[in-house]
Amino acid sequence: MGLDGIELVMEIEKAFDIRILDVEAEKIRTVGDMYNSVWKHLESRHSNQCNTQILFYRFRRYFIETFHLPKDLFHSHTVLNDIFPQENRRSQYIIMQHAISLKLPKLALTKPWEILLESVGWISILGGLLFSIILKSIFSYNSWIYLIPLTGIAITLLLSASLTSKRTVIQPSLIRDFTNKILALNYSTITRGIGTNRKEVENVINHIIVDKIGVDLEELSPEKSFTDDLGVD
Repeated sequence: MGLDGIELVMEIEKAFDIRILDVEAEKIRTVGDMYNSVWKHLESRHSNQCNTQILFYRFRRYFIETFHLPKDLFHSHTVLNDIFPQENRRSQYIIMQHAISLKLPKLALTKPWEILLESVGWISILGGLLFSIILKSIFSYNSWIYLIPLTGIAITLLLSASLTSKRTVIQPSLIRDFTNKILALNYSTITRGIGTNRKEVENVINHIIVDKIGVDLEELSPEKSFTDDLGVD
């Protein structure tokens, strides 16, 4: 694997608090190879305890006690955006993060604001690049003109920062996926002194791959090659 592969390995090392040697990383070709490599470092901590289940019950208890949600409404296919209060959602989300002492996924923009941000980004960056090409080709400006697209990047970043208050969408929204995401973000902390199991390790690796590469979870299987099947450079 190339630079993208190196970044993926580093992210996995960070998640599991392990060190994969370069000679070992060079032999990782498939998703299954990654499973095996990580498990070699963790099998001594094997436990039959299901940390995903423990985390699920922890969240359920929080929602029942804090938002007085009926127990039967909180299950693996519950949509978080439907049960999490809309009023003061950002502050309530931060309070929840402190209460459970775990890192939570960042809130996302609602669809209209997301479309606006993406549109401004594409128009300002590509427009700046096109303008630079025209000035260079027709009017013989020097190569410094190609810095114009950086202005578009700056505008996009500033707009993104200004839209912080509009980020109120919980992603992933299903309780099942949200719990798995929390586990991936906090794995070394959650499993410290408790132990882990192979299935859970593979699940966390899958979520890290999805986040870093941008593929769908359904595309992942042990025999998939990072370079040939998943497009990792």
